[in-house]
Amino acid sequence: MAIYHLTANIISRARGQRVVAAAAYRAGAALRDERYGVTHNYAGTHGTLHSEIMAPAGAPPWVQDREALWNTVEASELRKDSQLARVIEVGLPLELSSEQQIALVRDFIATEFVAKGMIADFFVRANANNPHAHILLTLRGVTQSGFGPKERRWNGKSTLLEWRSAWATQANEHLARAGYAVRIDHRTLDAQQIELTPGRKGVGRWTQGEQTLPSHLQERVAERQRIAQENGEMILEDPTIALRALSRLRPTFTHQELAQFLKSRTGDQEQFGAVLAAVMESGELVTLNPGGGNPLRFTSRDMLDAEKSLMKRVAAMAMRRGHGVPHQFRIPPHPPMTKLPPLALNEEPLALTEEQRGAFEYAMSGGDIKALAVAAGNDKSVLLAAMREAWEIQGLSVIGVALSRIAAETLQASSGIPTQPLASHELEWQEGRNPLTLNHVIVVDGAEMIGLKQLERLLAVVDKTRAKVLLMGDSAQLEAMGSMSPLQGILDRIGALAPTGLAR
Repeated sequence: MAIYHLTANIISRARGQRVVAAAAYRAGAALRDERYGVTHNYAGTHGTLHSEIMAPAGAPPWVQDREALWNTVEASELRKDSQLARVIEVGLPLELSSEQQIALVRDFIATEFVAKGMIADFFVRANANNPHAHILLTLRGVTQSGFGPKERRWNGKSTLLEWRSAWATQANEHLARAGYAVRIDHRTLDAQQIELTPGRKGVGRWTQGEQTLPSHLQERVAERQRIAQENGEMILEDPTIALRALSRLRPTFTHQELAQFLKSRTGDQEQFGAVLAAVMESGELVTLNPGGGNPLRFTSRDMLDAEKSLMKRVAAMAMRRGHGVPHQFRIPPHPPMTKLPPLALNEEPLALTEEQRGAFEYAMSGGDIKALAVAAGNDKSVLLAAMREAWEIQGLSVIGVALSRIAAETLQASSGIPTQPLASHELEWQEGRNPLTLNHVIVVDGAEMIGLKQLERLLAVVDKTRAKVLLMGDSAQLEAMGSMSPLQGILDRIGALAPTGLAR
């Protein structure tokens, strides 16, 4: 089952670390360390499935040579306590194939690291029960003549929080595209309102076998078992704790997936059996296909109630007649509209086609919630830019919401709508910053990827302030996801499928 795991550390000479050795170890290769005059040979010692170097456009060719890259990094650092590189470790979803896991890591690196100017050397480990990737990152920008000064802006806590959120977003997008409903969450269990105690990571392999462990590992294994035992006792007392936690990862699940989830959250086989029986007998467990089906699938009553609450809110928001743009203030489809910023559409005047007009009129009509399924591409950008212009003429403030930072930047550049990632908006609203008002219109791009609970939170904020929201989903992705996306239910109730003229 997919789990969330991302750690970040610095490789530093102050701790006696060597970056060439770190690269050789993670690659399972032999690399010559020119600074220390030794060869670090780890060839064949690890199950490294894939290794690859990714660099910004314009980087010199030698950065693709692993030995040359990390020896140059060593040579660029003169202090005896220099920080040499950053290493990120991420857990990979078991549901994805090896090729899909590698594609996920590539996308994450391209958007979060290489786009900022870093060079990334990554390694995917082929572990059947714990597939994961190590990402070595440079701390300096690179030019044709070598490395420049340290980039301090890459070191902030806010940047790490962005990476943590972005990894969950990227993984969830890849899981959805592969046809899986399972999701991971970068937030703490406390922030997710899950009462269980987080388990101790990195000790699972030491719980197998009869080997004698060093005292520090014995302590970690004992702590892990203690936490699992305590979690099991909590679930026995209130089985809904487990159902709420699991349904946030998987909206629906099989008996095997439930057992797998409980196995790591119980202390021993006897407690596991008791906990599994308690959860299966709980009135909060709902069988989705009681008439048969292979395998049986379940969900929690909490998820069904959340879905009903969501659809009730959608119906109420759709009935409101506010935020409609009168026809005389709507921009006609064929006289040229105001130009977008130069980089958006090459200063070409905006004009809607007849095929786009239906989606435009639907969004401009009254009601505090609209939902559209459209195909991605430049035509969608033109449509969104036209909507923004019409709403702004009416005196409304339009803001955009996307799942990732790169998606937010793309939406803003193409449509002129100021856009932030959803996680950033949620944090601001929780802290009382930049609150929504009656005069706001929120455009949510990539809405098909948002899970039920997160979509419920978003609409609750919009509903409370009586703002308006437009949920935009990718029609091709929605077709692949089907009922796994809450957006599909909203579209069935109040939405519109944009004309086929909005082509990829």
